[in-house]
Amino acid sequence: MKVRNRVFKRRRSDLEELSRCLSKEKLSVGERMKRLERSKGMQVFLWITLVVLLLYAVFAFLYSTVVVYASGKATSFLWFWPLTCVVALVAVVLLFLVLTGRIPRLKTTAMCLCGVFWLCMAIFLTVEAVVFSAGRKAPAQDGEYVIVLGAQVRGEVPTLVLGARIRAAAQYLEEHPQAIAVASGGKGSGENISEAEAIRRGLVRLGIEEDRILLEDRSTSTAENLRFSAEVIQQWERAKSGAEEEIPLCGTSVSQVRFVDKNVVLVTNDFHVFRAVKLAKNLGYTDVTGLGATEFFAVTIQYYVREFFAITKEALSGNF
Repeated sequence: MKVRNRVFKRRRSDLEELSRCLSKEKLSVGERMKRLERSKGMQVFLWITLVVLLLYAVFAFLYSTVVVYASGKATSFLWFWPLTCVVALVAVVLLFLVLTGRIPRLKTTAMCLCGVFWLCMAIFLTVEAVVFSAGRKAPAQDGEYVIVLGAQVRGEVPTLVLGARIRAAAQYLEEHPQAIAVASGGKGSGENISEAEAIRRGLVRLGIEEDRILLEDRSTSTAENLRFSAEVIQQWERAKSGAEEEIPLCGTSVSQVRFVDKNVVLVTNDFHVFRAVKLAKNLGYTDVTGLGATEFFAVTIQYYVREFFAITKEALSGNF
């Protein structure tokens, strides 16, 4: 009996010791968080984040003003800058109140959110580096077809972005007289002519013969640019070979194309090359490269930023 009591007491003592150890461990985690909050390194990290957010808010305000002045209030994606400016300012105020001890309870939350912010920044900068690099790669020098992807036209005047694409395409076509151009882009809101027609006029004005330019004037997106341009090239190839049967035009579907055996150069802006080439390969183009117009305008920065979200959307949609 005495032996059983001793064993029982020993086991009870062991359980109590284990419980005390676990309690100490739990307390140590909370204590570590408090120590981390009070550490100089964390204070510096939070102050650096505050300064970065404040600088961004100032930049976003000034840049949105520049874009409105240079390109007008109708510029796409313009809303992004005032919206993120307000969000950054709110974050700066809250972070300042946390750091000065006005709302200390939010310090742990602030630490986590700042960590998420810098993680997102790292992802954003990585994607932007890939986009920037792709926009500066040289295109194939034996392109058979040059597809000029459409962009906004205001009335009958190409925007700065589209004008840069037209000039880049004209230069390539002059240097490669064997290549045929495909002007691609439909007619959208505020456009008196189709984007394809604006591209055709621009190329002719720069000395490219009209008989070297094919038109695709139905598309409303990059994926449709590529799909419908493939059909135009297919029909052109059949016409050259003397075949009487025409390939029926599709609707608005952007599924796989049957055109895979021609050397194609996609002409667009540098910030758009990566996504355009990726989409083309996904749609069935097997021999395709991009030619990026690298002219810098006030709107270039915001289009680089917009491209990040466009790429994210395409990736989530399974198009990459």
